[in-house]
Amino acid sequence: MTEPYYQDEHVTLYHGDCLEVAQKLPTESVHLLLTDPPYFRVKAEDWDRQWTRQKLFLQWMSSWLEVAKPLLTASASVFVFAAPEMSTQVETTVGEHFHVLNNIRWLKTTFSTSRRNKPENLRAFLSMWEAIVFAEQADDTYQGKSQALHREVFAPIGDYLRSERERAGVDRRTVAAALTGYKNADSANANVFNWELGKNLISERDYLAIREVLNRFCVGDYLAREYEDLRREYEDLRREYEDLRRPFRLTSRDMWNDLWTVESVPLASRIHDCEKPIRLLDHMICTASRPGDVVLDLFAGSGSTLEAARGAGRRAIGVELEERYCELIAKRLDQMCLDFGDAS
Repeated sequence: MTEPYYQDEHVTLYHGDCLEVAQKLPTESVHLLLTDPPYFRVKAEDWDRQWTRQKLFLQWMSSWLEVAKPLLTASASVFVFAAPEMSTQVETTVGEHFHVLNNIRWLKTTFSTSRRNKPENLRAFLSMWEAIVFAEQADDTYQGKSQALHREVFAPIGDYLRSERERAGVDRRTVAAALTGYKNADSANANVFNWELGKNLISERDYLAIREVLNRFCVGDYLAREYEDLRREYEDLRREYEDLRRPFRLTSRDMWNDLWTVESVPLASRIHDCEKPIRLLDHMICTASRPGDVVLDLFAGSGSTLEAARGAGRRAIGVELEERYCELIAKRLDQMCLDFGDAS
């Protein structure tokens, strides 16, 4: 295994080609792949102009995605940045290896234009955004295991609901017709059916509503158990189920949709031409991973993803081909450690 160029308690940085380094990393050890690969002939840099045709670029994209896939856990998420000109092709390529969930638009509030970008010189509309393809690992093994555990977790409440309804001698449709909060009896009936099968977890409100229905139609003490008592019976299994599921926890209300407005890093303060703002990366990391998870960036560039991951309480692995950027990343992370030390 290549020796790390930089390493601390939370971050490991490798200097080398991502295809070579990734093949030496342990399988199923990464919870989030968040990376910003070359765009294909957008930047006036050798690393972005090494391919003469789109086909060759996309073949290269596919090669590192294929190598990265075994590194990811079964419930891992993937974020891949792409230029507007290539967003559709990149999304398709990512989709060959993962299940694509969104093609997000990052709208930049600061946008620089060169002198040649005068209206009379343009032949197409200017793009003031970048694409972020969001995907999940979600292989068949994960889906089957997740669904089986889901049924196991919710079955106790479902069995109890069904047995109490049958003891009362009331059919599902009668219960459904008496429930409030649903547009029609058919949708309510479907919910009752799914609750009893353990497909969905009934809410406390609906549980209490069904209790009222059964005791209104029949003389008896139906669904006498408290809702929270039922929850406690399967709490451990529920936590196991939540751990198995793909993390997805939205916190920033203004970024709940797939249009994100975040100010880009000012040109004067960038250490890399494609440096991404910490706020943007922090949102992605905190939404799609848990504290202590491993975040992988195969094109570390300025080291922003590594810094954001560490700041969010995650562990991070970065790979960078150019040594000058490795040096800058190491200095940046060292400074961050010093800042933490001063703060404490």
